[in-house]
Parts: sequence; C-alpha cells; structure tokens
Amino acid sequence: MLIWIISKHNDVYGFLKGDEIIKFTADTIVNCVHSSIPEGSFVGHIGGDDFVAIVPTLQCDKLCQDIISQFDAKVLEFFTPEDIEKGYVEVANRRGIIEQFPLTSVSIGVVVADVNRFYNMLEIGEVGAQVKHAAKSVNGSSYAIDRRKMD
Repeated sequence: MLIWIISKHNDVYGFLKGDEIIKFTADTIVNCVHSSIPEGSFVGHIGGDDFVAIVPTLQCDKLCQDIISQFDAKVLEFFTPEDIEKGYVEVANRRGIIEQFPLTSVSIGVVVADVNRFYNMLEIGEVGAQVKHAAKSVNGSSYAIDRRKMD
C-alpha cells in the first residue's frame, strides 16, 4: 500500500504548517493500520509526503476507507475558514500567475503482492507508480487497488 498526500499547503501556509500535515498524515496511517491489523503490519515514511504500509491481508478496502475517512475528517483543521469555504487555496505558479488548487487530500495506491507475482521490489514499485497515478487522477481523497494476476 503506497500513500501520498496531494497538497500545495506549504506554498500558502509555510513549511512548518506543511510538516504538521505530514505528521498528522503519518499518525492517521499508523493509527488506522495498527488498530485494524495489530500484528504483522509495517508503516514507513518514504520521504516528503510519501508513505508505505505493508499489511498481511488482501482485504484492504476497509483500511483504505478508514484512512481516508479519518484524514478527511481532520485535515480541514489545517486551513483557514476562508479557504475551507472556497474549497481551494490560491498559489502563484512559476510565472507568477495565481492558480487554484484543491485542499489537501490523500491518495492511496494498493499493490497486491501475491506469491510469485513479482520477481523483485522494482516491479512492485513500477506497479505502485501505475496505481498511484490512478488514485491521484481522482479529485479529493481516493484509493485504487491493483488486483491484476500474474499471466
């Protein structure tokens, strides 16, 4: 399970506030994973706003839904009432043009690593990138699960 935060929070509120969202995200993921699957699970921080959770179950839908539900319920605490009302933040791009970006969301990509499906970790990473793209293509918090079987 690969987890990403989609945010322009740092550009508007500063890096310290952005770091608070990353810590909040980590706490949310750890709490959800360890309460649902107390043994045999692992949560790690890949870097930046990327996390990984390794869980010993193929039943990931409820876990993904729990992470999204808890994240979405509390992430608005990091925004001003004005930005919440608008539903977006405004950020100047590299050319100085103001653009609108949705409030921070979480995207979860799940790769089912059946026995003998992958030859190495790089293959899992490649499929993870595909699933990540699918999850991030949806507005708001979402998850996508790759359930393809080996040929």
